[in-house]
Amino acid sequence: MKKYIAVLLITMIQACSTAENAWERVMILGSAEANDPVLAQVESLEKKGLVKDVNVLESFPVQIWLTASEETIESLKAMPRKSLNDQTYRSQ
Repeated sequence: MKKYIAVLLITMIQACSTAENAWERVMILGSAEANDPVLAQVESLEKKGLVKDVNVLESFPVQIWLTASEETIESLKAMPRKSLNDQTYRSQ
């Protein structure tokens, strides 16, 4: 019985470490909007546990370093965002 428990524990540890290795650390560029929807989505995903180790750099647009699964990263990259080129500047 003890051998079965030991095997079960080892299997569970390997499964957890494999799932952890599937996560990557990447930089996601935010949007050049006043209320950045990309940053808001990252904060929402972090609350749900789908994103971790979030670091937001004070740049414009923000650079968001995070760790997440490939699926989550791809969904964040696919979000529409405004770039600085999309902004209209008018002299006064």
